Amino acid sequence: MSQDEIPVKLVSSYEKDLHWFRGNLHTHTTMSDGAREPETVIKDYEAREYDFLSLSDHDVLVNPDAYRSITKMTLIPGVEITANGPHILHVNTQSIVSPHEDRQKVLDEVGLQPESFTVLNHPNWLAPLPDLHFSDDHMRRLTGYLGIEIYNGVIERLSGSAVATDRWDRLLSNGLRVLGFGHDDSHTAEDVGLSWVMVQGPDSDADSILSALREGRFYSSTGVDITSIQVKENRVAVYTSNATRIRFITKWGVIQKSIKSKVADYILPDDPKQARALKYIRIECYGGGCDVAWTQPIWIE
Repeated sequence: MSQDEIPVKLVSSYEKDLHWFRGNLHTHTTMSDGAREPETVIKDYEAREYDFLSLSDHDVLVNPDAYRSITKMTLIPGVEITANGPHILHVNTQSIVSPHEDRQKVLDEVGLQPESFTVLNHPNWLAPLPDLHFSDDHMRRLTGYLGIEIYNGVIERLSGSAVATDRWDRLLSNGLRVLGFGHDDSHTAEDVGLSWVMVQGPDSDADSILSALREGRFYSSTGVDITSIQVKENRVAVYTSNATRIRFITKWGVIQKSIKSKVADYILPDDPKQARALKYIRIECYGGGCDVAWTQPIWIE
């Protein structure tokens, strides 16, 4: 049987009947260049009903054990590896990794910490120095990272673009199965609540959250709430509470379907060769103002 005769399969990490938990993985305090003490930052996020948070200061590990008694949120250790090159988010840090100029060496050393993972930060920030900026070629050559920031809130007030779905689509289209993260990158109170990840899992404990993140069982958002993402046979469906337009996007960022609705579906072409050529489906859900939610890719095999 030829490849074109084998039925197409959609591969998704999303599941039914699990809860959604809100969190931010990119946060700064006075332990590096943030404006507020860790205690103040933690209390602010908890007041906004976040379920988990990572304090990820620049090349400094803030021990979450020192703050667990003041919050009900799950605190996840993190570091933004900053010096000597483009910034890398080290999530669930077990120990500090040296900020080698060779970023592949950084990723390799993080890889020795089996419970950790990495995210390439703000790829569309027009950093003041060229060596602080991830080029497409650099990201394609690197291995061992889980995803990239497709939205970084603080870049809204800096040079460049907060949105990096263009970079994401190019990586996905070149065969890299990387995930898309939305973060505040908060340094001040005004930066809180700009973007977050919504994680699907049985509970909000650290093991459940980290497992879901590694498996891609989450979406990123600046304000649109997705209630369900369902895959069955050759159909993908998304359900939201407040979207006004939904887009289904495939290889090279091509919009296959755009509809004004808060619920929508997309059915793959009947021809297996044509369907596989699309490579992946990801969904963008637009709401009022600048609100957007981005699902993770659903792979076409």
